[in-house]
Order: sequence, then C-alpha cells, then structure tokens
Amino acid sequence: MNERQPHVDWDLLFGDDYDYFDLPDLTPELSSEEASAMVRLGGFEPGMDFLDAPCGHGRHANILASRGFRVVGADRDERFLAMAREEAAQMGVDVEYHHLDLREMDFAGEFDAAVSWYSSFGYFDDETDRDILRRYRRALRPGGRFLLDMHSPYRHIPSILANHDMHVDVLRRGGEDMAVDIQELDAEASRLYAEKITIRDGKVDRARYSVRMFTAPEILEWFRTAGFAEARVMNEHGGPFTVSSRRLMVLGTA
Repeated sequence: MNERQPHVDWDLLFGDDYDYFDLPDLTPELSSEEASAMVRLGGFEPGMDFLDAPCGHGRHANILASRGFRVVGADRDERFLAMAREEAAQMGVDVEYHHLDLREMDFAGEFDAAVSWYSSFGYFDDETDRDILRRYRRALRPGGRFLLDMHSPYRHIPSILANHDMHVDVLRRGGEDMAVDIQELDAEASRLYAEKITIRDGKVDRARYSVRMFTAPEILEWFRTAGFAEARVMNEHGGPFTVSSRRLMVLGTA
C-alpha cells in the first residue's frame, strides 16, 4: 500500500524563484491568449459574474475585467494578490480580490462562470479535492459553467517509460541558474510526486509537490457526484480529448 501523502511546499514553489524562473514566460501576450481561450471554451459572455480561483497574480482576471466581465479573484497568496491589485490599478479595471484558500470558498449561487486554470486542481487528498469541486459547484447560479484546465494524464507517459518511471524538465536562466523539475508517476495512486530543485546564484532550494492525475471517465464521475447537471471533456482547442491531447479540459454546467 502506498503511504505517501499529498504535500505541497507552497511558499517555496511560488516565492522569489517562481518570479525569476517562471514569470518571464507568462507574458501579457500569453495571458491574453489564454483569457480568450477561457471565454471560447467555456462559452462565456461579457457581463457575466466570473470567478477566477485560484487567480494567482491576476494575469487573467484583470484582462477579463477589461473585456467586460465582472470578476472576482481568489487566491491563498497575499503577495500574488498585491501584484494583481497593482496591475488592476495600472490597467484601470475593477476586480474584487479575496485572500482565500480554495478549501474555504463559501460562495453560494453568485457566479455565471468559474475557472480553474493552469493545472491548479488536485493538490490535496481525494476527499479534500472532492469538497473543493463541490464548492465550485455551489458558487454557480443555475446554468452557470465551470471550466477546469488540467494536464493530460498521458502527457508524460512516453518520457516516464523511457526514463525509469521519471520525467525531468530543465529550465535555464542567466547562464548557470536552472530549475529542475523531477516528476514520478505513482500509477497506483494516480498522482505525480515531484521535486523542484532551483539553483540560483549558487544557492540550491528544493520544493516538493504532488498533483492528482485524472482519466476522463474519473473526472466526469467527480463532476456528477459534485452536483453538476452536465459535464464534458475536451482538449485544449475544444476538440475531442485523446491520448495525444496536451491538456484535459472539463466543462461542467450547474
């Protein structure tokens, strides 16, 4: 029996090293493209009350607000929320930001649309994650839609098979600085267990995390038991989900 427990070193994963290694790739152009994808895949329309949770540093929420959505953003990270509010002020948009852990969301019938983007779901044990999914459902009005964006469970399988059950990503910045992401797929638990090692200015930091991997039938069953009236899966372009899809997208209707 597998005794490893889900764990995330949140502050290490999303601290200064995140700003240095990851933020440069999250360009305004990419954020705009992803916001457009959210709207298209979810069938969302300007004027809707929109929940972005977790919203991170507001890179989608502020853009959506500029396009006519009434946006509420929620995140556990006060530093990210400060960044989001600063950008909102610079853009001249109004977004209601909440310092809130997903496990504490208590919205009730307030939104026409909700989004969880960038593989932000599945970091806790199954009981907790099922409860979070029910909280997304409760946040929606009747007919409201929730769009969930996740890695495909098949994304790393070729690499894992070729590298003795592990997948390794390496990102270099500024010569000698690098971030090494080592991921191991636990087939029994259907989870990726990972360690991110950052080497920056000669300093080494290690952060652990794990995330649940879902097959399409499994996540659809989770949506049904969470109370969604309908749910369907698709790929990142809105087409059929296949083993070659990069992302697993789920659209649930309340």
